Amino acid sequence: MLIRKILPFNVLIGLLMLSACNPIGVAQLPTPIASPPIEISATAQTVAPATPIEPSPAPTAVPTPRTDCKERYSTVPAERDYWPTIEWRVSSLAEHCLDPEKVAHAAWYFENNYATRSLLIIRHGDLVYEKYFRSIQKPDRTANIYSVTKSVLSALTGIAMDQGKLDSLDHKVIEYFPEYFYPTTDPRMAQVTLRDLLTMSSGFLWLEDGPIEAQWQASRNWVEAAINLKFIDQPGTAFTYSSASTQLLSASLTRITGEPLRDYAQRYLFTPLGIPANRWHWGVDDHGYAIGGFAMNLRPRDMARFGYLYLNQGYWDGQQVISPEWIQQSTSAQIHTGMGVEYGYLWWVHLRSDRPTFEAIGYGGQSIYIAPNLDLVVVVTSEVSSDGSGAPDAAPIISEWILKAVTDR
Repeated sequence: MLIRKILPFNVLIGLLMLSACNPIGVAQLPTPIASPPIEISATAQTVAPATPIEPSPAPTAVPTPRTDCKERYSTVPAERDYWPTIEWRVSSLAEHCLDPEKVAHAAWYFENNYATRSLLIIRHGDLVYEKYFRSIQKPDRTANIYSVTKSVLSALTGIAMDQGKLDSLDHKVIEYFPEYFYPTTDPRMAQVTLRDLLTMSSGFLWLEDGPIEAQWQASRNWVEAAINLKFIDQPGTAFTYSSASTQLLSASLTRITGEPLRDYAQRYLFTPLGIPANRWHWGVDDHGYAIGGFAMNLRPRDMARFGYLYLNQGYWDGQQVISPEWIQQSTSAQIHTGMGVEYGYLWWVHLRSDRPTFEAIGYGGQSIYIAPNLDLVVVVTSEVSSDGSGAPDAAPIISEWILKAVTDR
């Protein structure tokens, strides 16, 4: 059975709509019912409908948002007055200069048209909005984050660089797995570097969720099969989104660090953030290598912790978990995708002049969306139906309604 992850077509459609400045037909959307900052709701619907559902108008009084947050909250990581290592501090949208009506509009649209499971907003380090949909009554329930896993793998690569275990991204895959290079292996494979894997520019002939991937997943050795894929481009020259690339990176990083990648992640990434080992899961392939492109489960609140670490340039409560240099490099455009959005080191980069943002995207509507200039993190998780279909990227809704809800820009 083909394991579902991020679908480039969905990303392409969502992001092209975003670049067109009218990503979701906002002018046609009706006014939603305002929601309280933290709410748990239920609905029997499990699949996003083809067309928007009209809400019943019910005007309600909402708090007037403040506009003075820049004067009241420092965005310098070392000057934060608390860290959510134990638990998030809860506040309100209005207190943190966010318009509740606009956020409620986004929540309504996510709930009725995106098969969304959860929506969380972090501003100035406080949990200002948290809502669960589709009968998801337990905030502690983990979510399959699909290809958001790739951005976690990027973080682990940066940590290995910071520790000196990895001294360059220009090391080649052949250095770590020479045993899988055969006379029939495409000679271009010997030139593929870790940098190429991080930027999705390995050169493989590949279509995510297509027959080549199905054949690769059906193989007994994912690393060997990836090394012996066919090529269409020279390594490092063109963007081709491929989960085989991240499996090679995961396996290489395992040999570089000398321990299972899940253990490495727990010790150096998740423990500093206050995420215990029993609160997340990471699947492995048949040879015990962590699946670099998907198969990780995290709670939405822990996804927010990971996003907040990146918002703070890798700093967390007195500790530099990841160097700011790696954060900057990995969330900056490293390769042109031709899809209306650029790509860093396993992060999607939205190059908008007014508010540059970056995002970890997973198939079916999973997202960690970070807006550094607004001191904002948004987390979205969504259902994926039994036939493997899911919602498109959440970025257009976040950009049009949540980012524009900020009143102190």
